[in-house]
Amino acid sequence: MDKKRLLFVDDEPMILKGLQRTLRKMRHAWDIQYAEGGEAALSLLTSRPVDVVISDMRMPGMDGAQLLGIVKERFPQVVRIILSGQLDRDMTLKSVKVAHQLLAKPCNVDILREALQKTFALSRILSDDSIRRVVARIDTLPSMPANCSDIMAELQAEEASIQKVANLIACDLGMTAKILQMVNSAFFGLFRQVTDVKDAVMLLGLDAIKALVLSINVFSAFNTRRIPFFDFEGLWQHSLATGGYAKQIMAQTTRDRELATAAFLSGMLHDIGKLILAVNFSDTYRDLLQKVPETASDRLTQETEMIGTTHAEIGAYLMGLWGLEPPILAAIAFHHCPQDSQVQAVGPITAVHLANGFDHVTRQSNGNGGEAWEDFDAAYLESLGITGDIETWRQACADLEGESL
Repeated sequence: MDKKRLLFVDDEPMILKGLQRTLRKMRHAWDIQYAEGGEAALSLLTSRPVDVVISDMRMPGMDGAQLLGIVKERFPQVVRIILSGQLDRDMTLKSVKVAHQLLAKPCNVDILREALQKTFALSRILSDDSIRRVVARIDTLPSMPANCSDIMAELQAEEASIQKVANLIACDLGMTAKILQMVNSAFFGLFRQVTDVKDAVMLLGLDAIKALVLSINVFSAFNTRRIPFFDFEGLWQHSLATGGYAKQIMAQTTRDRELATAAFLSGMLHDIGKLILAVNFSDTYRDLLQKVPETASDRLTQETEMIGTTHAEIGAYLMGLWGLEPPILAAIAFHHCPQDSQVQAVGPITAVHLANGFDHVTRQSNGNGGEAWEDFDAAYLESLGITGDIETWRQACADLEGESL
């Protein structure tokens, strides 16, 4: 397997030497270069292509945002990461437009390694250079909001505090209202009304709360006022149903709550790429929506022809930059074509593929919209030996809301 090529950029030689010592153990997997400042980095990039540039923000002459702006223009396929200890609000806004990911310095070695490994896992899912070129043209590829970062940091702590998580959520009234609304929906099957965030955290568990927090923040990261033609509420309702159905399907196949939560999160975010495309290519996407496709695969073909990538691929790309796990990225990227994932086991991809179709069929039959929907990926489902289970799962999903799918 080819080594991944990394370029670290900082104006302080001692920091670069520290990185060399820290990352020595990764030399078997990564080809790592170091550049002292922006000009040196650009010179290296001209002679030796890389997969990822990780730059400090505050540097004399050419700062990190300026460097990554040039990298974005000249080398659009390169993943761009800011690694900095001093990011005020103005600097953050400046860097968001050119960086795919922001990491705080000093950065724990494991966190840095994990972030890079997730980036590489993402690149394996989205290896087509045409997708990366589309990403390079995007101005609005939001970073994780600060409040979400704080909550996620606590959720991922070794001894996460339920009280602290609840307090952090309670500081955001919009998020609190949305979480309580979702928790009290039929998809979570709670036997009483929940009115307190701490109760919600205790009843659902930290993994489920993590999925809810991420879902809410992803949707709220986009300025939908810029796209009045886009049915944001319809997308939210479809995403919530798909997430709920996917969770139910996984619950029918395994007692692993972590897998069920991953399926829920994948379902909630499977169509987030539609928002990305609508916000960044609004005129083109409005024209695309006016074309009525016969099938969902026709819609994907239209997206590829008119924009250069699909909502599934670009959605997985953004979620990868937000640090989601590869199984979730795969479920987002391949929810229309699970056979292409090469994953030969029932999991989040399977659950989201079926849940997405269940909800579209339901919406069409109820006259509530929904995309045109062809048959499910029969070859994929047959290869897993689950075609006989589909009707049972369909009914289990229908029972969530007392409807007939």
